[in-house]
Amino acid sequence: MKLKSLGCALLTLALLTLSQTAEAATTAACSWTSTALGAGSNVSAKVTATDGRGGFAGWALPTDRLGETVRAAAWRNGTYTDLGTAGTNGAGVTAENRSGAVAGTAFRSITGVVIEKAFKSSGGTLVQLPFPTSSQLPAGYTRSAAVGITDSGDVIGVVRKQDGSGVIAVRWAADRPDAVTLLTGAPSSGIGPVAVDSDGSILLNSSEIWRDGTLIRLGTLPGLKYAWPEAIKNGHVVGYGVYNGKSVGVYWDQQHAAHVLPNSSYNLSNGNPQFSVNASGLITGRLDEANGGNDLAGTGYGLWDRGTFVAKFGDLKADLPVVVGDDGSVGGYRYDSATRHSTAYVWRCS
Repeated sequence: MKLKSLGCALLTLALLTLSQTAEAATTAACSWTSTALGAGSNVSAKVTATDGRGGFAGWALPTDRLGETVRAAAWRNGTYTDLGTAGTNGAGVTAENRSGAVAGTAFRSITGVVIEKAFKSSGGTLVQLPFPTSSQLPAGYTRSAAVGITDSGDVIGVVRKQDGSGVIAVRWAADRPDAVTLLTGAPSSGIGPVAVDSDGSILLNSSEIWRDGTLIRLGTLPGLKYAWPEAIKNGHVVGYGVYNGKSVGVYWDQQHAAHVLPNSSYNLSNGNPQFSVNASGLITGRLDEANGGNDLAGTGYGLWDRGTFVAKFGDLKADLPVVVGDDGSVGGYRYDSATRHSTAYVWRCS
């Protein structure tokens, strides 16, 4: 019986390895087709989130009308929808779940006063999420921001003081739309939660995963410093750090072990996308200069299958992938330096 069980286990492992190898080979051999996503005329737009099944969301900004502000946006089957501003004068989508529900943050600054409000979609419209009561928080807290949304519709985010300090992690539960809960026990150094997995696990900038009061520490490597996780999906985590003096992408597997992404780099100074991961561990991120990246410009992207380099991505000078869906499609944008406009794009492997 033991020999039979061992044989079955080895066979399963072999089939899994073959499947993963085939998936990586397919991704490497495919041709990426890019499609511009319309958002009206004279509009700058970016994809910043996906439902993982071909739907995308982000923001759009009319550039030909004085005084216009950023508006939340969605694309389904290539069709653009203006989601509005959640009752404020500017909003952008942070995350989207498999049902197409979105969460995001409305943000503006008026004569030094920051107005920042978390929102989610409900019944086809955007609604602001409630702020903790005075009995829940000390004085001075005025700002809220959404970090992610689970497949069940819970929104995870933060509240903070007017000057940006005192960050506290919070949850807006889908079944209690008028309430907000403080997530005690979740570290909040810096900006606290940075991403949310589909099951509600919260990725923290302290290199930990928080789930129902339990903290799991992400692994490290000799020579790895300043590791900063920034995305999580199905337990796969990606981010960046410095490895033996070189700027690199970092992948943490589902057992939380750290791996340096070969041929990778990053640039934080220009705001270009960093690293994204889907449920199967497909990763998009910056290439190093030896493989076609441009560290100064922050351009040149690649694909990794978990910790293994797969291929260069699209046009190395123009394509800026932000999110990779569970269906393998990628959303992002292209930037035109002449017009200073961004155009939302989706890429598909064929």
